[in-house]
Amino acid sequence: MPSIEDGTLWIMDELYGIQELPPEEDYETFTKAVLICAKGDGTISPEERAWFAGRSAAYQDIKSYELATSYAGDDDLQKVLAGSSNVASRKGRLITIYVAIQACSSDGEYHPGEQQKIHQMAALLGIEESVVRELEQLSVEEAEMRKKRIAIFSKS
Repeated sequence: MPSIEDGTLWIMDELYGIQELPPEEDYETFTKAVLICAKGDGTISPEERAWFAGRSAAYQDIKSYELATSYAGDDDLQKVLAGSSNVASRKGRLITIYVAIQACSSDGEYHPGEQQKIHQMAALLGIEESVVRELEQLSVEEAEMRKKRIAIFSKS
């Protein structure tokens, strides 16, 4: 019988090719890293917070959801990333960067301060600038596809 965990794994496999859920303790690091980047422009906008909280809810991740609704994003990024097994794998590092880009863009603006934080995180994680630019472009393309999909389904 399928479980909620099966649904979470399905989403992770569909989006990122992940076949196994990351350790639960990594979700806090992931959430904080994303929201620290979202605060790169000085504030976590209501849209950014709502986007990440909604993502956490869709993944049935109650701890990340609760953290996403209240976390100020003031911690040191390097300290937050230290010791997390989520950043041990290249795929985990890429996903963290990609989701941070999506969260930062969810309010309609990918602010230069947010970009700087994303690139800082990528450097801390050993991810090449060219790969970050690819992820940024992918995020733009996916946002455009989302608009197109919604427009098609909105036709009466």
